[in-house]
Amino acid sequence: MGIVTNETPENPQNTPPIVPESVNEASDAPVVDAPAGQHGFDGTFSSDAVAPDAVPAADAPRAAEPDESSVAEPVAEPVIAPVAESEVAPTSAAPEHPPTAPEYPPAAPGGHEIPGATAYPGAAQAVPGYQAAPVYDPNAPVYPGNAPVYDPNAPVYPGSAPAYDPNAPQAYPVGGYPASAYPAAPAAPKKPMSKGLLFGIIGGAAAVVLLIAAVIIVPGLLRGAAPTASDAVEKYLTALSEGDAETALTFVETYSDDSLLTDEVLAASLELAPITDIVVEESEDATEYEATVSASFAVGGETIERDFTAYSSSDDGWVISDGLVAATLSNFDGLGLTVNGAEPADSSTSLFPGAYQLALSYEEFALDSDTDTFTLTTDADSELFWDIYPVLTEDGAATFRSLVRASIEECVALKTLTTPCGMDITEIDLSGYTPVDGTVTRTITSDGQATLDSMEAEVDYSTPTLVSTYDTPDVDMTLQGTKDGQTSEFEVWFGGYMDTPSVDFAQETPTVTWD
Repeated sequence: MGIVTNETPENPQNTPPIVPESVNEASDAPVVDAPAGQHGFDGTFSSDAVAPDAVPAADAPRAAEPDESSVAEPVAEPVIAPVAESEVAPTSAAPEHPPTAPEYPPAAPGGHEIPGATAYPGAAQAVPGYQAAPVYDPNAPVYPGNAPVYDPNAPVYPGSAPAYDPNAPQAYPVGGYPASAYPAAPAAPKKPMSKGLLFGIIGGAAAVVLLIAAVIIVPGLLRGAAPTASDAVEKYLTALSEGDAETALTFVETYSDDSLLTDEVLAASLELAPITDIVVEESEDATEYEATVSASFAVGGETIERDFTAYSSSDDGWVISDGLVAATLSNFDGLGLTVNGAEPADSSTSLFPGAYQLALSYEEFALDSDTDTFTLTTDADSELFWDIYPVLTEDGAATFRSLVRASIEECVALKTLTTPCGMDITEIDLSGYTPVDGTVTRTITSDGQATLDSMEAEVDYSTPTLVSTYDTPDVDMTLQGTKDGQTSEFEVWFGGYMDTPSVDFAQETPTVTWD
């Protein structure tokens, strides 16, 4: 029986022992047999496999002797006993598994072979160029410069790195070499992108592109994507003829109040005078940025021929700059003017080409015109509104005269020196006599009565609801005066004139005021 001991009190560092040369002789080394087919061996292990040059030289430097207090108790290595020949399978039998590694004697720590060491099935085999992992020995001392052998039960203190664990999935080479000594392991291949994710990314990008395109292109689509100025004019007039105000507005430039550019107002216009017979010519002088387009169309059967001016906009395509009719309706402020049943938000407003009926909310007033319906196709057509004013209707004039007559008769009946309608005589010269208040008599003459019956009412243009008259009746006046206790009666020839009466029909209850 042969015994191999890796550690003795004299060799605490587990360095390969110096073995006498006689140990290397084949006659002195025990032969150990093992069953065939295990670990790729042929069933016979022999110390003759030890390479002679693996034995350290006798004069090789030895490690410093450690202090005896730091040397752990020696641990006996397991005894390797030979196996009876009867238990060994024939060497000629085929191995159960193919060889996985070449046969080498067991290596001592540090990569040195131990002369005379006997290999046995299951033992770690030394491979040239590689160092076998050391076997953990809890009692083995640790010397400076040596990496500690992993102890699964040893405590880990803060700030200290744990010892190497051969069973842990770490990227460190066996034997404790630093990771920097070898090239980094190649990165794991990236998982290929799935088709669903790829299509999702492409679809999202396409959606963004479509959204951006929509912001730029939608205005053009709303206009029907008119490629030329003539197309824009034709589509504009067609939208008007169909009562589509929303589409018509996409082709024109607006520059004032647009409260009358609605489907309702346009529908009323088409009811008064439909737009038909649209003919648009191709522009002959069109440039990249501007064009003049000639067109003809009928409004209520009356043929209209006119030119439209259009310009090209990078954002809106072709835009008609004079497609709308500008109208100023300030002559009717305060009278509740409606245009085709709608009240404009401002006295300066825009209209589509077409027919429009004007009406006033006060029944006492009317337009000073032969008609209240007008066909407007250009700005020149709307200039007629400058010469049209509100006037009192016959009923309105009669109401005005009635109110003024009543106020005058009430005023004339007063006996006081002063009255609300004028005719004051407080400053009259009675040749030294003092006028006596309460003695005044006023009488409307026959001519004055005729004037009251024919008073001309005048509408105030700054305030159309305010109506006044410059026609005042003649009134005879007498009064008494006193001097030195004596009373005399006097007739007024000059002075005491009547003021101007006015009626504001915007008041809830119209009354006469005097100015």
